[in-house]
Amino acid sequence: MADEEQKGRPLTDEEAREMRMGFDLDEMTRTAGWKTVITWFEDRAYHSWIDPRGMKKDEWEWAELNAFHSADVSKQIMEDINKLIQRAHYLHGVNVGEIKESKRMRI
Repeated sequence: MADEEQKGRPLTDEEAREMRMGFDLDEMTRTAGWKTVITWFEDRAYHSWIDPRGMKKDEWEWAELNAFHSADVSKQIMEDINKLIQRAHYLHGVNVGEIKESKRMRI
């Protein structure tokens, strides 16, 4: 009976899918290939700049705008992956009873 009290709640189908996806991503981050890919994302996100030499002003502005968006997307992908991994660990904790969810207040 005491074991039942410590057990967490079952996950919904959507939560179970999120947890599997997050753990798949977590596993992926431990591979050699990921180390290469994350370096590309980090370089694009934090080390991108456009050399304006030899460019017309409008060409440089267009290139700079594209570089900005590329950096922004790279940051967002890295953040999304980290959020999904964190969510998977949270949902696992809820499922096994390590994390107790607080009751949401209804208004």
